Amino acid sequence: MIKRYLLFILSFFILSCGNDPEPLDDILDNPLDENSGAIDYITPAYIFSPNYYSVDKGKSFTVSLFAMGAENLVGASVMIEYDPTILSLNGVNSGQFATGVGGSQPMFLTTEYPDKVEIVAIYMSDDSVGYSGNVKIADLLFFANSSGTSGLDFQTFYCEMLDPNDNEIEIKGWLPGVVNVK
Repeated sequence: MIKRYLLFILSFFILSCGNDPEPLDDILDNPLDENSGAIDYITPAYIFSPNYYSVDKGKSFTVSLFAMGAENLVGASVMIEYDPTILSLNGVNSGQFATGVGGSQPMFLTTEYPDKVEIVAIYMSDDSVGYSGNVKIADLLFFANSSGTSGLDFQTFYCEMLDPNDNEIEIKGWLPGVVNVK
């Protein structure tokens, strides 16, 4: 009885090894995966994902801002410009980056002009190591005021990424957003 059982297990393993799995390139379709081909940018990068929004006039919607492919990131500063005749900013919620250790990391929001928003997020850890990889910086809550198209454009001169030693991480890619209000 035990010999049959062992023979069955051994046969199962031998036969299962001959099965060719589906190539990973065909199933990796995460739009935040820079290797998926779904989004075209160079890392480290700031992106909106998705980068195109189609919304109805008079509706609220959420836009997600990500830092992609940064190594040892502890500080993120982003300034975004939009058309205030088409969109109103109703608020900003922090993403996973600013809620790293302990769930209450600092995040600052400054809106100096009616057509821009500046988001500053800081990541702190117990071991002084920054965040590496892809991370959501924030969700921006917008209201569609009127019909038209508005860009969600990075003001690159005011955007930066910092490492634990306060050194600037070169941002190599940008994927701005586009909002079409019907």
